[in-house]
Amino acid sequence: MNETIPETDLRILKTIEEHIFSGISRGINLSELNILDDVNAGKGKIEELGAKIAVKNPELAVTILEIARSVYFSHSTQAEVPDFFDAVMRLGADRVKLLFFSLSLFALGKGPEARLRAAKSASIGILGRTIAEQMNLKDELVRKVETGGLLSQLGKNALLKARELGMDLSDDFIEKHEKDLALIIMDRLDLDPFLKKAIGLSVIEFDEESLSLPGIIKLAEAMTEDSFRRYGKLVLKSPMPDSSDIVTRTPGDAIRRLFTALGVEEFLEVQETPTRRQLEARGKQKKGPVGTVRG
Repeated sequence: MNETIPETDLRILKTIEEHIFSGISRGINLSELNILDDVNAGKGKIEELGAKIAVKNPELAVTILEIARSVYFSHSTQAEVPDFFDAVMRLGADRVKLLFFSLSLFALGKGPEARLRAAKSASIGILGRTIAEQMNLKDELVRKVETGGLLSQLGKNALLKARELGMDLSDDFIEKHEKDLALIIMDRLDLDPFLKKAIGLSVIEFDEESLSLPGIIKLAEAMTEDSFRRYGKLVLKSPMPDSSDIVTRTPGDAIRRLFTALGVEEFLEVQETPTRRQLEARGKQKKGPVGTVRG
C-alpha cells in the first residue's frame, strides 16, 4: 500500500473497506474462505464450505459453478456442472475467493453500471488467460494471470460501488486511491503476494524473452478498455463451434460461455469467422452427392 496516503484519505478507505465487506458477507464470513488455501483441508471440508455458500447465497454458488463449467469444462463431453470441490481445483483458491468477493460486490446493485464493471473484469481475466495459454505457460501461471485480470479493476469497482451507495467520492479520489483500496482488499482476502505487483504495474512489462505475467494482465486490460471505449462492449472475431462437431471448442465460445454465466452477455459481440475446415464442409454440403444438384 502507498505509505504516503494522507490520514484522512486512509480513514475513508478503511470505512469503505468495512462498509463493503459487511455488505457482501451475506451469512458467510470471508475468513472462512481461507480454508481453500489449507493444503491439509480434505475434500469434505471444502464441500462443506460449498454447501454453506449454496444455502446462504445460492445465486452466487450457482454462478461460480457455472463459470467453472463454462471456462474449464466446456470441451468435455459431460454437460454436468462440476461440484464445488471440482471448481476449486480448476479455478484455484485465489480465484474462487476473488469471485466470491467480486460477484457479491456486483450483486449489491444490479444496475447497468454494475453489470458493465462485471463485464470489464470478466474481459480482462479471460483475455489474459487466453494470451497466457497461447504462450504455453503452465496451468498455475495461467490461473495467476486470470486471477490478476479479475482483480485489476477491483479497487475502482469497490470505490464506484461505495459512491453508488451514497458516499461522496470524487473522480480524483477514485483515480488516486483505486490501487490503494485494491491492496487493502487483497490483504483482507489473504491473496497471493504476486497479485500486488499485478495491481501496482502501470505499464506493459516484459521479461527477458516475453511478456511478464503482470505485463499480460496490463495488455488484456488495455485491449478491454479500448474495445469498451470504441463499442461499449467487448467485440472480437473468432471461430465458433458448429452442429457437426467439426470445431468443438474456440476462444470465442469460451468467452461467450463466461459472459453468459455472469449474466452480462449483452456486453459481448462475437463476430464469427469460420475455419478452413468449416468452410470446406459447408462447400461439400452445398454440392451434395455426386451427380445431384441442390436447389
